[in-house]
This record gives sequence, C-alpha cells and structure tokens, in this order.
Amino acid sequence: MEFVTAELTPWHWLTIGVLFFAIVLFAPTTFLLWPAIAAIVTGLIAWLLPVLGWQWQIALFAVLSIVTILVGRHYFKYLTPKHSRYQNLNRRAEALVGRVITTTEPIVNGVGSATIDNTHWRIVGPDTDAGSKLLVTGTDGSSLTVKVIDTHIQSTQSSESRDDL
Repeated sequence: MEFVTAELTPWHWLTIGVLFFAIVLFAPTTFLLWPAIAAIVTGLIAWLLPVLGWQWQIALFAVLSIVTILVGRHYFKYLTPKHSRYQNLNRRAEALVGRVITTTEPIVNGVGSATIDNTHWRIVGPDTDAGSKLLVTGTDGSSLTVKVIDTHIQSTQSSESRDDL
C-alpha cells in the first residue's frame, strides 16, 4: 500500500474519474457517474492545492462522492416524469383497461374470449352473447375483466347530447 500513500497526484484522480465514466458508458447503471464527478473535482482541487496530502484527498473524495450522489439523486428525481404516456408499455392487458370491445364468442359461466388488435384474449364477466359490446374494467393475470355496456342508454345519451347542440 506504500505506492498509494506515497503520493496521489491530480492525474490519479482524473484517471479514476475517466475510468468511472467509462464504466458508466458500458454498465446498465449511472450510479458511478457521481463518484466519477467527485474524482475529477478531487483531481482539480489537488491540482490547485498541491500541498494537500493523500489523506485529505481521500477524505475529500469520500465527502464529494456522498454529496454528488445525494445532489444527483435529488436532481434526477425531478427529471423523471411521474406520469409517462408510456406507463403501460409492455403491460398489454393493463393498456386495454377502459376500451370498449366486442366478444367473438359468448361468455358462458363467466368466461369467454375476444379478439383485440389481432390478439386472442380470455375475458371474464357476466354471461353475454357473441358480438356484445363490453367495457374492459381491469385485468387478472392474462385475463381481462369486463362489464356489459347497455347500448340503449348510450344511444339515448348520444341523442340527448345532439339535442343540446
């Protein structure tokens, strides 16, 4: 360990910072971004204050790493959107909640099927005939939970809304 304690130059810290940045480029995480920034800042401070001993440089790097991690997490928390338009990406069943579908087979004993966007789905809901209009209300694994839409009420509401215009 004598080679480490003998002398830490600013080049050591800049090299560590660049290596951490290289790891960030190839790793599936950005956590080492903050220690990389801390190492580069430590190298710049060691260059500005050449009398700074290795003990103080390591302590400075440790403190700067903690500070940059905390500031970085706080900063990126506000950059990530809370509600994304892609929130149902790779959750196909959940993306169908709220859609009106038509059954391809009757629902018998609470189970039926429907084809939605060229995909065959198992549906669970009240017994209905094939061709019934249903509203997807939720999911249960790979099954869609549905309820029957009363088309008579919908047509009455739509004609009333036309009268208001």
